[in-house]
Amino acid sequence: MWDEESDESLSRRERQVIGIVMKRGRVSAREIGEELPDPPTYSAVRSILRLLVEKGLLVKEQEAGRDWFSLPVNAGKAKVGALRGMVRKFFNNSAPEAAMALLGQKNLKLTAEEADRLLKLIGEARKK
Repeated sequence: MWDEESDESLSRRERQVIGIVMKRGRVSAREIGEELPDPPTYSAVRSILRLLVEKGLLVKEQEAGRDWFSLPVNAGKAKVGALRGMVRKFFNNSAPEAAMALLGQKNLKLTAEEADRLLKLIGEARKK
């Protein structure tokens, strides 16, 4: 199961595989291999998938003689878990620092609704 500690224990390749599964939803080993940068061998992809299944970060289903891999939780929870790991690793566990880094980008475009939602979340955080 994906949690906030999961990202810390993953190799670069494992994170790449999880990212592909998050983006695509349900994939085969061959499809993952095709999307990886500097693709490893098919058996290396299968080994990574086996490890991720053993860690409980992916689930494997068989259908029509083919193995399919997906997340054991919804993509929203997985994204939050991955983001927490990045905030911890790159921003010294400071959500405000991470938010300021994202919001400070020159090419950032927010809709009025997105800006309102952010302001609401900031207001709620101040009350805590």
